[in-house]
This record gives sequence, C-alpha cells and structure tokens, in this order.
Amino acid sequence: MNVPELLVRLYPPAIRQRWGSEIAHEARLAGPRSWFDTATGAAKLWLRPSDWPETTIGQTSRVLATALVAVITAAAGLLRAADPTPLTAPVGHLAASVWLVPVLAGLALAAPVPSLRPAAFTRLAAVASRTLALPVLAVAALVLTAHSGLIHHPRGAVHILLLGYYWATLGFAGIHLCLLTARLGRIAVVPSTRRLRLALLFAGTGLALAATRTLAAPVQGGTVLLSCGLAALAAPLLILGQDLRRIPQR
Repeated sequence: MNVPELLVRLYPPAIRQRWGSEIAHEARLAGPRSWFDTATGAAKLWLRPSDWPETTIGQTSRVLATALVAVITAAAGLLRAADPTPLTAPVGHLAASVWLVPVLAGLALAAPVPSLRPAAFTRLAAVASRTLALPVLAVAALVLTAHSGLIHHPRGAVHILLLGYYWATLGFAGIHLCLLTARLGRIAVVPSTRRLRLALLFAGTGLALAATRTLAAPVQGGTVLLSCGLAALAAPLLILGQDLRRIPQR
C-alpha cells in the first residue's frame, strides 16, 4: 500500500467510499508536496459531517456515535494515566465529579436503540459476545495476575512488561468498545440527528467542565497537561455538535 492510499484511509468512511479513488489519484499526481494538505483536508472533513454523503442509510449517525465512544474512551485513558486527579471525589464532595453527568447523558443519547423483537435481541447478544469475548478474557487475566500474589513489587524488565500489558489491555478493550458501537449501529436503530447532536454537545460540555475543573486544582505540570488533553478532546465534540445544525433534523 502506497502513501496516497494510506492518506485516503484518514478520511471519513463516506468520503472514502464516494471519492477515495479520486483523492488517491490526485495525491499521487501531485506528489509528496500535497500529502500534508491531503491529511489536513481529512481532518477538516471529520469536523464537517454535514458535508458527508450517505452511502448507506444512517451511516453518518453510526460513524459519529462510534467517534463519540472513541473520544470518551480516550478521555478515560487520559484520566487513568493522570490518576490521582482532582476530578473524582468521595460521596461527600460530589461537585468534583459533576462533569460526569453530561458525559454519561451524551453516551446514553448516542447509544443505538435495539428493536423490541426477540430475534433482534438474540442477534445483539451474539454480536456483543463475539466483540467483547477477547477483551473480557484479557481484562480477567489482568485482574487475576494483579490479585494472584505471585508478583510483589515488580522491578526492572518485569515491571515494564506488566505495565505494558496493563496499557495494552486497556487499549485493546477500548478499541473493541468502539467496534461494538459500530457493529450495533448496523443492527439497531441509530440515534436521530437531533439526538446525536445533543449527545455530542452534552459530552463535549462535560469534558470542557472537566478541563476547567482540573485547572481549578493546585497547578502542577501533570494537571496542566491533563486539562489541555481534556480540552483537546472536548473541542471536536462541540464542533461536530454545532455542525450537525446544518443537517435537517430527524
């Protein structure tokens, strides 16, 4: 696979399917000087779903719902890497975790709605079990290793290997959550444009609140980086939510 074909993979699915060959052909003719512009064009189009063609019914909603789950999964990984953070608090100080409310509301609004038919539930269960079987086994192995008592205070190469396995497991599980969202979107009822727009705006607002809350804590290098990371994740969700205004509400 050459560079122009790799660049085409950066574009939203509908763009790739409709104009992928033309984009690759133009990038190939223009040469390496056009590669940066081709990549930035892909990034801009990801933020303009109103410009995407629909090659299949509900394609835009499925892609955006999956993108929302991917962003929230990335935010969860960022928070885990920065643990402990000022964004979680005991029951007596729930104000520190209020940002979770719009985030969870956004995820709930973006979730595909299953059909009420028994056959549909059977198919959903089959898809979920196939998609999540390996991540569940990987997480189970991680938990068993951590609580087995066989390894106490690992050092050197063992510590590095265990740390690598921990983050690889979390990343593997996150990728499969995104795959599950995409696959469920093909067999369940995808959210309407109006509902998806609210989901993106709610989730983006929640992450923006988290970024602001982080800056309110005592300033340290880690908290500043965490706040910048959360803000960087919130921005595309808010932009996408605003852009969906250009699509007729359904």
